Amino acid sequence: MREIEIRDRIVTMVATALEVGADGVDVDAELASLGLSSIQAFTLTGDLAEWLDQELPTTLMWEHPTIRRLAAHLAGYGTEVGGA
Repeated sequence: MREIEIRDRIVTMVATALEVGADGVDVDAELASLGLSSIQAFTLTGDLAEWLDQELPTTLMWEHPTIRRLAAHLAGYGTEVGGA
């Protein structure tokens, strides 16, 4: 799956979790600084794992704290991500 697709999906998920418009989500800001709680980050990781059909570590958001870094990581996460 392409990085831009993953990034767009994460932006949408974060915007939904924070109840803001997607245009208000900075892909280079740390997720915690956007107001995402640890519970929301944990939930988002589970949602991403389901969407990508891939097991993801629960520490994912802390290891890759911005949307841009997270999307780049997930785009290169093994050969099975998204069935690729």
